Amino acid sequence: MKYVPLFFATMIFLICAAAIADDGHDPFQQIAATYRAQNPKPKLPEEVHKYRVQAEFLIHQNRFQEAADLYAQGLALAPWWPQGHYDRGFILGQLQQYPEAIEEMTRYLALLPDAPDARAVQDQIYQWQAAEPPKAGADEFTDPKTGLIWRRCAEGMVYRGNTCTGTPSTLTFDQAVQHAQSEAQRTGIAWRMPTKDEFLSIVAMLPTIDGTNFPVTQFLESGAFASASTVSAFWSSPDNATFAWAVFFKNGSKWRAHDLHANTCWRANKFYVRLVRASQ
Repeated sequence: MKYVPLFFATMIFLICAAAIADDGHDPFQQIAATYRAQNPKPKLPEEVHKYRVQAEFLIHQNRFQEAADLYAQGLALAPWWPQGHYDRGFILGQLQQYPEAIEEMTRYLALLPDAPDARAVQDQIYQWQAAEPPKAGADEFTDPKTGLIWRRCAEGMVYRGNTCTGTPSTLTFDQAVQHAQSEAQRTGIAWRMPTKDEFLSIVAMLPTIDGTNFPVTQFLESGAFASASTVSAFWSSPDNATFAWAVFFKNGSKWRAHDLHANTCWRANKFYVRLVRASQ
């Protein structure tokens, strides 16, 4: 019961900010103005504190994208949280996701324009604005709908002669996340695991993936590489400590272990991996 006052304080804050935003201006600027005018400042809800603690734990494990996602969940509940915007912006900058990083740091400055580090933060924004993301190579595909850049081949394979050759790697979910981080460090490009919805965006027309831009994927479904152990699935984003999302390209479905089959998508299973990065 002790968190009930904090809950109502947060709701009143958001309702007031939303009412001010009805004049057509950027809603966040009104949230920032409401926050700057408040004295004392609102306390961080316990649920947001939980997300912060979990994110900091993941940072120590070099699981930066997952940490950024947790900060986003906290900011959805407390958009007036300056440190949350700063921390998420810093992580996204390290991941070379510059537009999102700039947005978070800009919101941090809107909330705390007189912060001691305001000059340094603004200079960091200038640097990110000047950063040019790497262009897509021949072994990559830029999706014109989303702007995402994908590796054409499953990890372990090589793009050569307009097709993918070699044997695709099958990894557990945690191995897949570590592989994505290693590739980002090795190449200096912010490769990462795609979300399930990002994966489904490259399903050309059900029941299969676009075989022109992503060759051999159908062969992984039913050819020599398909097996009972892989179930022809590709790892996506985490769901919880036990399960993770996977995408089955043959029919474009997305599922978790406890949604369809009891042992299909345990994180310990070994599935294929395809990496993605932002284009800007």
